[in-house]
Amino acid sequence: MSLELIIVIYIASIGILFLEIFVPSGGVLAVAGVGGLLVSIYFGFVLSTLLGVLMIVTTIIALPMLFFYGMRKMTLDKKLSTDEGFHSEKSGLDSLLDKEGTAATNLRPSGTALISGKKVDVVTNGELIDKGTPVKVVKIEGTRVVVKAHKA
Repeated sequence: MSLELIIVIYIASIGILFLEIFVPSGGVLAVAGVGGLLVSIYFGFVLSTLLGVLMIVTTIIALPMLFFYGMRKMTLDKKLSTDEGFHSEKSGLDSLLDKEGTAATNLRPSGTALISGKKVDVVTNGELIDKGTPVKVVKIEGTRVVVKAHKA
């Protein structure tokens, strides 16, 4: 096998391993990349012991660098802050606490209630509430609105 072909297989194999970081292939690309590396290193040793050793040393140095570079590109490296215009969506549901309404659907234990003229996704504490039953908001946890049956 010629020197040029060995180097092409070696570089292509490293490229395939780098691609494995970004393309979900179920390990097919990893197996192909490692197989190509092993074949190219083997033929590198057949051609010259020095070439084989250089390929092994290059692999030991290059693969971790490519892996960490690829992982850095895939992760969020900036902190999102309100100073830069990023903000989380406020639920705005806190105003519904202690309000009364009616169950717009059967609550088993989740469903929809009509509270202050708005349809709101709600849950109960486990009890089943029939459609049309008066309900009262007893707790707000983020975007979770907890209601219980209420006697009008």
